[in-house]
Amino acid sequence: MRYRLLGPPEISGPEGRTWFRSHRQRAVFAALALNANHVVTVERLIDVVWPQNPPSTAQAQIHKAISALRPLLDAGGGWGGGSIDTVFPGYRLCARSGEVDADAFHRDTRDAAAWMATGRVTEAVTGYRGALDRWFGRALDGVPGLAADATFLEEHRLHALESSLCGEVLLGRRTDLAAELEQLCAGHQLRERLRALQMIVLHLCGRRAEALEVYHRTRRLLAEELGLAVGAELREVAQVTLAGEPEDHLALVARWAHAATGEWATQ
Repeated sequence: MRYRLLGPPEISGPEGRTWFRSHRQRAVFAALALNANHVVTVERLIDVVWPQNPPSTAQAQIHKAISALRPLLDAGGGWGGGSIDTVFPGYRLCARSGEVDADAFHRDTRDAAAWMATGRVTEAVTGYRGALDRWFGRALDGVPGLAADATFLEEHRLHALESSLCGEVLLGRRTDLAAELEQLCAGHQLRERLRALQMIVLHLCGRRAEALEVYHRTRRLLAEELGLAVGAELREVAQVTLAGEPEDHLALVARWAHAATGEWATQ
């Protein structure tokens, strides 16, 4: 049994995927799986299903959605392996370790950060890439009531991606990484860490002028879109690039990679 939240919420098992019959059923499942093994109140479930103006029948509809979900999870029916317990003042989805992909993602990234901290860069990169492979779309897609949680998960995905890229730079990957970063930056134009990594990789590939152009382009974009100046991290990369010492970039990347250990330890 797998409870998948790192894309449109779904349940998967030996017989395939479960298709929810309504957006209410999907939203209730997602809220319970996101907080697996913890009680989620009925009031919270109502807020997730109806972020604004819940109907007078909201509580009854939540109970109905729970009743529809139980046959898919109870050990005596469906595929087995899970259950939804009634625990005042709400419900609790019981799940085993590794069954909720979001929890597995966080576990994998913590392990990868620990490997990075001890100098096992190859293992760390493999761990981060494995964690990222768990994603199959936008987290919690189709559940507007969990938008804040989706944003939180997406931020952690980007942190894992950046940590993985730092490791790959340290391992000496260069040319193909420049192309990958070009695509990533196109989708996240205001993400300064990605821009900084793009500059570093370009410089390490002997493309110093292009690296500096990335800096100037990002500076203009930040000013025009947000009215902000570039951050200290990007300015430091620009200074190292101007100094013409590519090796100094590796010290910056190593610092970022090890800093990620502390970030993941708090999650």
